[in-house]
Amino acid sequence: MHPSVAVARVAPRQQLFALLCVLGIAALWVPCRSLLALCLDERYTYIILVPVISAAFLYLDRERILRDAGYCPAAGVPLMLLGLAVAFASQFWLPGPADLTLAAGTLVLLWIGAFISCYGMISVRRAGFPLVFLLLTVPIPRVVLDGMVAGLQSGSAEMSFLLFRVAHVPVFRRGMVMSLPGVDIEVAPQCSGIRSTMALFIASVVVSRVLLRLSWTRALVILSVAPIAIFRNSVRIVCISLLGVYADRQFLFGRLHRYGGLPFSLVGFGILIPLVWLLGKCERRLGADRVPQKSIPPPQ
Repeated sequence: MHPSVAVARVAPRQQLFALLCVLGIAALWVPCRSLLALCLDERYTYIILVPVISAAFLYLDRERILRDAGYCPAAGVPLMLLGLAVAFASQFWLPGPADLTLAAGTLVLLWIGAFISCYGMISVRRAGFPLVFLLLTVPIPRVVLDGMVAGLQSGSAEMSFLLFRVAHVPVFRRGMVMSLPGVDIEVAPQCSGIRSTMALFIASVVVSRVLLRLSWTRALVILSVAPIAIFRNSVRIVCISLLGVYADRQFLFGRLHRYGGLPFSLVGFGILIPLVWLLGKCERRLGADRVPQKSIPPPQ
């Protein structure tokens, strides 16, 4: 088939899919606007990137995904109607943050239903990763997020105390407070680094998907995010504390303390990238780059 003919056949599907996605946003405009406002919270800034990354994966792999596209409204439309029904019902029974979480989940269901309706189940299976990745658009419930912050805070305090001891710095710890020569340092919830941790998590999912082939290596990269994040937070705490104690007390209150998350985020990526490289090398030794070709049965 000539490429121009193929593009002409696909274009109406893309237009219909875009229209259905826009209609879904319009139907849920009030919670969508609240979701955008939630992205201003440093703990949820990653949400705005999720649809962009998902759309990028769909676009880059569009030839394989759309190769056997076909309309399937019988499966897609009921999913969209169910999502709308749940969204409107939640406005009466689940007001507040729970309603926002459910509305965001409904929006994802609408987009997936629209994709099924326009492209069919074969394309859905081929686009499994970017469609599942859209679930990260759903805000993490605050009670779960508070637990994550508490875990990062506690782990950072433990690791910071250990790094102080390894560096032979005199330190005495009482819970989240560590006493250094002439100053007390508290590992507050703001020191958990939840924003940079979520950014590291998103990066680990994307990088492992692109560069790794085996499920266990991808899972290992994702599971390594928590210890890497704790170590990165601890390096930040220890470095700023030592600068404040032995160089200038202004380091404890200055710009490095308030806005120094980005430079220290490089520590996390500096660990993540070599880990992915080592796992990729391990995959090549195991022969994961040699994908067996599926045999085609002879016609009956």
